[in-house]
Amino acid sequence: MRSLGRTGSQVIEPDLPPARTIDLPGRGRVTARVVEGPTPVLLLHGWTLTADVNFCHLMPRLPGGLVAMDHHGHGRGPQRAKRFRIEDCADDHVALLDALGIDEVIVCGFSLGGPIALELARRHPERVAGLVLQATALCFDSLVDKVTRPLLRTVRPLTALGVGRTLPLRFLGDTRGRSPDTARLWPWLRRELVYCHPRTIVDVLLAEYAFDFRPHAATLAGLPTAVVVTTKDSAVPPRDQRYMARRLGAAVVPIEEDHDVFLAAPEAYVAASLDAIARVTT
Repeated sequence: MRSLGRTGSQVIEPDLPPARTIDLPGRGRVTARVVEGPTPVLLLHGWTLTADVNFCHLMPRLPGGLVAMDHHGHGRGPQRAKRFRIEDCADDHVALLDALGIDEVIVCGFSLGGPIALELARRHPERVAGLVLQATALCFDSLVDKVTRPLLRTVRPLTALGVGRTLPLRFLGDTRGRSPDTARLWPWLRRELVYCHPRTIVDVLLAEYAFDFRPHAATLAGLPTAVVVTTKDSAVPPRDQRYMARRLGAAVVPIEEDHDVFLAAPEAYVAASLDAIARVTT
């Protein structure tokens, strides 16, 4: 894979599709990446990220159209007074498709983007031609999740003081040592990774812990689905990812990487993503 990025005086930025500023009724002004094409891929990013960060290596390699917008409370996405809700995020992205005049998409969700993708497919089945789920699960109830949940409720008031804003930087900091492209892009990534407000960081995790799609899995029967399983994932247990694939009758695309695969091993991540997208489009 060619190295991404263009060199400026201080910061190297990835070569991304052009951005549009769009007014969404009741949701404010958002910035979205849009490439026209038949049945484009709607890219739904992970927790604390922006679409640009999560998919900076994938966007230039997608053979057809694409749509990418940050979620509520992240980056340049819709801003709301109320707390983060997965269902609201699903509806936000459908509102974007409406504004763009796009009827149907392949939905690709990474981590947090997985629950949003599942809810979008359940709430708006006529808009989804296929589903790609990456490093995610039908629910998040591991031992670590159960221990973390009450702690998050305790520290949530501290987020008003800005506590936790650098958490994404700490989470992805060691990724620089495993990927030359990530090291090259780090000044840009550092700028992007502090857009998420600390309260959103906590509220997203609480929303994920409350999420359980298992009672609704049968509603997606017949929808072409592929699951990219990160087999060394330390954030979402691989067994939960494989269980999701079985419940959804999905094709499985395994990749021997951790949760930061999109930056730590971009070439492998792009290959697995393109494979999964091809499986649900053919």
